[in-house]
Amino acid sequence: MSEFTKPYFDAVAQLTAPTAPFEVETVVVKGTPLQAFKHAEKNLGEFLAAGRHHGDALFLQYQSEVWSYSDFFQAVDQVCGWLVNERGIIKGDRIAIAMRNRPEWLIAFVATVTVGAVAVPLNSWGKAQELAQGLEDSEACLVFCDNERLAYIRSLNGDLPVVLVDDTQRDDVTCLQPILARSGTKPVATVSVDHHDPAILMFTSGTSGRPKGALLTHFNCCQALMNVEFIGAGTYMTNTEEMTKQLASSITPKTLLAVPLFHISGLLSQALINLRHGRALYMMYKWDISDALRIIIDEQITVVMGAPVMLLELLKHPDFTDAHAAHLTNVSAGGAATPERLSELYASKTGTAMSGGGWGMTETMGSGAAFTGRYFTDRPDASGFPSPIVEFDFRDEDGVAVESGEPGEIWVRSSAAIQGYFCGGKVSDEPVNGWMATGDIGYVSHEGLLYICGRVKDLIIRGGENIYPSEVESCLLEYPGCEEVAVVGVQHDTWGEEVGAVIKLEATGTANASAVQQFCKHRLASFKVPEHVVFTDQALPRNTLQKLLKPTIKEHYFG
Repeated sequence: MSEFTKPYFDAVAQLTAPTAPFEVETVVVKGTPLQAFKHAEKNLGEFLAAGRHHGDALFLQYQSEVWSYSDFFQAVDQVCGWLVNERGIIKGDRIAIAMRNRPEWLIAFVATVTVGAVAVPLNSWGKAQELAQGLEDSEACLVFCDNERLAYIRSLNGDLPVVLVDDTQRDDVTCLQPILARSGTKPVATVSVDHHDPAILMFTSGTSGRPKGALLTHFNCCQALMNVEFIGAGTYMTNTEEMTKQLASSITPKTLLAVPLFHISGLLSQALINLRHGRALYMMYKWDISDALRIIIDEQITVVMGAPVMLLELLKHPDFTDAHAAHLTNVSAGGAATPERLSELYASKTGTAMSGGGWGMTETMGSGAAFTGRYFTDRPDASGFPSPIVEFDFRDEDGVAVESGEPGEIWVRSSAAIQGYFCGGKVSDEPVNGWMATGDIGYVSHEGLLYICGRVKDLIIRGGENIYPSEVESCLLEYPGCEEVAVVGVQHDTWGEEVGAVIKLEATGTANASAVQQFCKHRLASFKVPEHVVFTDQALPRNTLQKLLKPTIKEHYFG
């Protein structure tokens, strides 16, 4: 802690003190002591029930569809009745959801967890193989899907019961619309859900290797959701003047939901939090810059959250004007480190909106570190303040703790973290004693802020010197005309590895390898300057979280 960050830690002390709203206590789960919010709800049904009090207020707008809170929960109740009374779903059954963003996705999810079943969001960007893996590993007994995913699912498992959300009537599958249109559905008895019962089986993003099914309990989910609320309270207490102005204005909070619901950032930080607190969501089927620009203007959007690459595209777009920024109150990135260029665009393009960032992972339901407002503005290269319910440890390659302030692999232990990975009807023993290796390298500074250096598997070791690709990428993104870049290690007989960079230039950008290297020499240590520079006119491959697929890039460009 420093004088600069002391006000934040003072606020945390107030918020988490005994009898305070975010009081933190020690709980023991499977013999492991964990820090937890004492007043968090016990299950997702309790947490989401608050949304029922918002009545006819606007909850969701999707294309031409408009859903009030009453409309939404009426649909949820219809599906709950069908699941229990007609499908015989019982607590613990796994129900998959395979579709792009649309209202039916959230209806299926909320109904599933309400009746005590386990929601299994599947990657809707995936093709037959990835869907097959998700259905096989989860052992789902039912899947809600759209027409595009139905074709894949039918080719994989013709016997798996399906609820189709597109059509109103078909003979070969059950359609959702007739279920929603029914009247007089028999009420469903309240299901007793223990806080340690499983709630969500969420597959990791899989930048390399096979995605794994992270099994999250109702306890994990409610802790993570309360952590989002805690971040909001901390933001208010450390940005009082700005927040007071926002709350005193006549601007209605409206969130643009542009990231996939099958990822934690879309489901938890945006959809479920807004559902609880009565705020409006404007849902996009998928990210499209033209649609995003139109919706932000037409609907006077106040909150935009997404991957850095999405926000870079938005704020760099020639059609993004002061009119787009006029109603924005918060623009925040997640899923990857905030590039310096994006921080500069926040300052120059978003007016009085507060910006933020953070670090988390699927296995912790996004809980890790976060900050918004003045601290982000002054320390944009950081990833935020560690959450009070997440313990951090930093270790070397042998698993030994490193010196305070030195980079090491991040290990976490948290009440929001998974109890293990689910596959083939079994739950793995991970994490061990509550501690989980994240695969990320980072450290906490003397000010108490978390900094991310990169991924363990991406670390480049050149002649015994450690090089973090993120540092080189941040430098290259400042090169005029550079649109996106990936830095990887290239095998070398003498040095072990050298630095390789793949650069996609903007349409008007021009460059050559020598010019890029000269640019870097003035900003980086000589051993960090890329020896290998490749230019491409193709978008660099990314996963659904917009993270670069480094193994694919390395193999394609450097063999």
